[in-house]
Amino acid sequence: MSPIHVAIVGLSSSAKVTWAADAHLPYLLSSFGKKHYQLVALLNSSTQAAEAAKKTFNLPSDVKAYGDPATLAADPDIGLLVVCTRVDVHASVVEPSLKAGKAVYIEWPLTQDVATSLNLTKLSSNPRNSIIGLQGRVAPITLRIKDLLFTNT
Repeated sequence: MSPIHVAIVGLSSSAKVTWAADAHLPYLLSSFGKKHYQLVALLNSSTQAAEAAKKTFNLPSDVKAYGDPATLAADPDIGLLVVCTRVDVHASVVEPSLKAGKAVYIEWPLTQDVATSLNLTKLSSNPRNSIIGLQGRVAPITLRIKDLLFTNT
């Protein structure tokens, strides 16, 4: 099976801490991650911001840079979005991709309110191909506590 083509939404060149940079990107670029996924695009608030992230994280030149969710959704080469943005923009970022039938992985929480969340669930032609993720087990504070508990025994 060929790797699933992934776009990361919200990989920032300037944020101090983000799930995109601290968890998703390292996995996608790892040898294990590359067996299953191929990073093909970034979506940020502008194309320039996506290009800056490509440069900051030393990503290949063939990774596409987008600044508009609708344009990203229209790209037939993208099968999965990994969304790591502020919750108030989750809906506007994923709506075009859900309508286009793409799978979406959204960082918790899904949206800022129940009505918006329910609306998103109605947009997907296959709601079982998307997920809301919780990364508590890989949060920096959780990893540090685990380290303290298990290395000092």
